[in-house]
Amino acid sequence: MRPDTAVVLLNLGGPLRSRDVEGFLYRLFSDRDIIKFPGPAFLQPLFATLLSKGRRKEVMGRYDEIGGGSPILRETARQAAALRAALREAGRAEPVKIAFRYTSPRAAGVLRSLKGQGIRRVVPVTLYPHDCRATTGSSLVELEREARALGLEVLPGVLHYATDPDYLESLAVPLEAALREVPGATVVFSAHSLPVRQIEQGDAYQREIEATVEALKARVGPVPGGFRLAYQSKVGPIKWLEPELGSVLRTLGGRDIIVLPVSFVTEHIETLHELDILFRDVAREAGVRSYRRLPAPAADPAYIRCLARRTLSVL
Repeated sequence: MRPDTAVVLLNLGGPLRSRDVEGFLYRLFSDRDIIKFPGPAFLQPLFATLLSKGRRKEVMGRYDEIGGGSPILRETARQAAALRAALREAGRAEPVKIAFRYTSPRAAGVLRSLKGQGIRRVVPVTLYPHDCRATTGSSLVELEREARALGLEVLPGVLHYATDPDYLESLAVPLEAALREVPGATVVFSAHSLPVRQIEQGDAYQREIEATVEALKARVGPVPGGFRLAYQSKVGPIKWLEPELGSVLRTLGGRDIIVLPVSFVTEHIETLHELDILFRDVAREAGVRSYRRLPAPAADPAYIRCLARRTLSVL
């Protein structure tokens, strides 16, 4: 019997080619769950148009520096394949699909295809480990809207897992290996920033990021160089979470640094350009002795175990 339920992996997406950047930015900045510009909602598209056009050349240049586009679709496809294999090992036959928020494949097309295959229910599985209205929340709003239009049911899914032991293992194992090579290094945990206003309105994101960091520190134990938590990827003039990564790096001259991204599970512009190019340059200018950036979990077996175990618990 063919299953009537499908698993849908949720993530942000990214432009496949640099020429897709403006449309990606417009959709991103149009989403009031990501950035709520001052003023009434009907002005948001105007702000989004001005900001996306104003930043197009700069952002296109950044994508050109990392190969001309984002690898996030390729990376997420690997995660989907690994999760599918884990579910098959457990005797489950549900299809595993990808739905990006701002680039293809979008939820509407994915759900139409699934309905044509006889699917009646979908289980969302977020690739954002930390509970946040701007990421999981926004993706769920779109998924549920498109599902309602097609008469599909969205079941309770896997929505955050900041302290899941397998997720933590996927971060801790490479960190522990790096510390064996550079035992005196300072560990800098880097997370995507968020407007402070959203935290003040009750968003759990900062609390969950801090929970991940504290759990990793407890697992790794004290290190001579100590630990820092910093935030990256601020956009626009409003107040965002601090300390900003660049300001932290500028205080670490003369040290070895290990940067561990804790809010990203794939490689994309924030890791490949911000961390590997922009902030590496900041560290060099600050006199940092060595700068090592650890990879995102991607299809790391421990991370896939986390997703598979939690997905099986809700199927």
